[in-house]
Amino acid sequence: MPAAVVPAMTAVEWHVPPPALRYARVFANRGDEPRSRRASDVILVVVALFGLCLLGALAEPPPAVERAFMGFVGALPSSLWPVWQILVGLLSLFALVLVVIVAVRQRWAVLRDIVLAGLLALGGAMVLARVGVGSWPAVWDSMRAAGDQPYFPPLSIAVPSAITIAGSPYLTRPGRRLGRWLVLLACVGVVLKGAATPSGALAGALVGAAAAAVVHLLFGSSVGRPSLKDVDLALAGVGVRARLLGIAERQPAGVFNVDAVDEAGQPLLVKVYGRDAHDTQLLTTIWHTLWYREAGSPTSFGRLQQAEHEAFLTLLAEQSGIPTETVVTARGTPTGDVLLVLRQLGPTVRETSGVWSADTARACWTLLADLHRNAIAHGQVDDEHIVVDNGRLGLIDFRGAVLSVRPERFRTDKAQLLISTALALGIPDAVGVAHEALGDDGLADVLPLVQLPALTGRLRRQLREQDLDLDDLRDQAADRVGLSAPELLRMRRVTAGSLVQIGLLAFAFWALASVVADLDFATVASAIRNATWWLVVVAALVAQAPRVTNAISVLGASPTPLPLGPVYALQLAASYIALAIPASAARVAVNIRFFQRHGLPTGTALGIGVLDSLGQFSAQLLLLLGILVFTPLSLSLDLSSAAPSGLWKLLVIMLIAAVVSVVLLLAVPKWRRFLFGWTKRLLTDAVAAVRGLQSPRRLTMLLGANLASEVLFALSLQLFVLALGYHVGLAEAILMNVSVSLLSGVLPIPGGIGVVEGGLTYGLVLAGVPEEAAFAAVLLYRMASFYLPPVWGFFALRWLERNKHL
Repeated sequence: MPAAVVPAMTAVEWHVPPPALRYARVFANRGDEPRSRRASDVILVVVALFGLCLLGALAEPPPAVERAFMGFVGALPSSLWPVWQILVGLLSLFALVLVVIVAVRQRWAVLRDIVLAGLLALGGAMVLARVGVGSWPAVWDSMRAAGDQPYFPPLSIAVPSAITIAGSPYLTRPGRRLGRWLVLLACVGVVLKGAATPSGALAGALVGAAAAAVVHLLFGSSVGRPSLKDVDLALAGVGVRARLLGIAERQPAGVFNVDAVDEAGQPLLVKVYGRDAHDTQLLTTIWHTLWYREAGSPTSFGRLQQAEHEAFLTLLAEQSGIPTETVVTARGTPTGDVLLVLRQLGPTVRETSGVWSADTARACWTLLADLHRNAIAHGQVDDEHIVVDNGRLGLIDFRGAVLSVRPERFRTDKAQLLISTALALGIPDAVGVAHEALGDDGLADVLPLVQLPALTGRLRRQLREQDLDLDDLRDQAADRVGLSAPELLRMRRVTAGSLVQIGLLAFAFWALASVVADLDFATVASAIRNATWWLVVVAALVAQAPRVTNAISVLGASPTPLPLGPVYALQLAASYIALAIPASAARVAVNIRFFQRHGLPTGTALGIGVLDSLGQFSAQLLLLLGILVFTPLSLSLDLSSAAPSGLWKLLVIMLIAAVVSVVLLLAVPKWRRFLFGWTKRLLTDAVAAVRGLQSPRRLTMLLGANLASEVLFALSLQLFVLALGYHVGLAEAILMNVSVSLLSGVLPIPGGIGVVEGGLTYGLVLAGVPEEAAFAAVLLYRMASFYLPPVWGFFALRWLERNKHL
């Protein structure tokens, strides 16, 4: 029987349109196509605003490189100006034609979107010009890219770009591509004509993108599904005669499912990977896979590759004796869509009442064992993918399946089946059948994967609906095989170590007080009040970006693919834990628990932490050596100048503390043995972790992300100094930040409180920044990078707990 369809199913005549009509379409779908709001639009708004703030800071005066480039542009022959004007005018013409076509075709909702996007871009560009350059732009001249001076941002780019991008989701793929190329060519043309600098042209495009994304968030944008008539025409084009087409009830992201019936009356499932569908776009597929990494996510990028992959795995499973759907055809169409046509096997277990029993569960375990014997991991073992066909059980939908020899892939399937049977039969019966099928060792191997992140969306919804406790399931399964379930390390509030850390915090604040004792706080307050506050906001946003790169570094350190979203939330939560509970054991316990929830053993979790720390240290060492060796003249640090007495006092205090620590370690055998033993274990773990880092991709993620983190922290510090009216080079900021970070890592003071503030202030003073301004910049930097992140880290921790990542 076919899957459930919408009630209104009507027969569609079989015919093929003339070839010219296949390419004459302007819109990708009908006017009543459903809309949705997307996370990608939120990201686009944030990235665009961030870029505009940076470009606005550099708009006046333009950087020396841009001035030199514009001098070169001015020397180009004036006879080429009409060519550049045509490049700019093509984008405006495209936007105007788009507005006219939308109005003629009476797509009133789309007309509202593109007109509103154009108005938002106009207003946003004018405000940006007023803030960045200090004057309102000449609107008409800027719209025509006329005049003898560059505009920031050029309205000839911002407004038509906003209209083009806002209308892009509703156009066919050729129309979208043409619009993107015209935006790019217009940016090139406006620069070569001298009507905008490169940064000004980029700012115009970002204004347009931000305005379009805001409109998409307000009203939603088209999902780009083809109509049933389009699907019928596509089927006819590949030689499949079908009737009674209807939209399938289940619609996974990235593919449009249509139920149909062939000429023989057999039910068909038509999967359409549409060229115009938003969810099949390359960047959307990559983002969804990396951020969520849900069970059943596509294993390849590109419409044709995804269809080929699913068809191949389905054919291989069927050839291996697994009851599954039959592949009718898989091929592209002249209009650029990709079709996968399957002959359906039978109703799913979810659609069949009374099918679950102990015998059914045993049959499921046998089916899964047969699949794994053929080295196929399914990835979505739940009641929506287990089907019943004449008393036999089968599996369908191999879109997220893989050929694999990695045991964790198979363990994920087993964990999903264990939870599926527990939801259907209850925990005791499900555990009993699983133990019978897997044995002691097999069931014990599955337990680490009995976690929420390993489940399909369907299983997660069922867990919420039935209120099934995974911890209870894991405990009962562990008792069945005579094991104890792993427990989270206890976070004791008061220990000798925590008392020592409190003492160290007191010492840090005393050291910091010695630094600021000679400061004129009235001058510090005045410097902060007179700061360029929009630039302060930009610097604060930059200071949050290293959490993302830190999460990417963890992905590189992990031997198992992890979703970027929860790992990023873990980095935010770590900032709260480090401040709320000054005990390293608590932070280690939370990290271990997180990786356990994702099916990794405790030893591997510790190895990931060691490898991540080693990557950070390596990145800092590379940056430090690179700056000192290759850029000695760019630092311009006046080391001969007299430092403030408070800063010298802090350096003396740090030196004395380091000497006392070494003496105590040498004098007390217990501490010495502990230090040497800890160092030996750390080196052993580090060597083992490095040996496991054999993938160039993982090594690039680990080292590249840590390098990016250091650069982003230094860039934030540089922007805070710039907001106060002073300038330090990026190389100088990196050298200060890395040096202070290494120093604070040696001293056992939580968060480097006092040490970081004093060290950075000292470095900025040596770089030529007045003492009060240097301390004000460091204070703002530390607020943004260390003291404020625990606020949203608290909510991230609660989110991780609610979603069973901890």
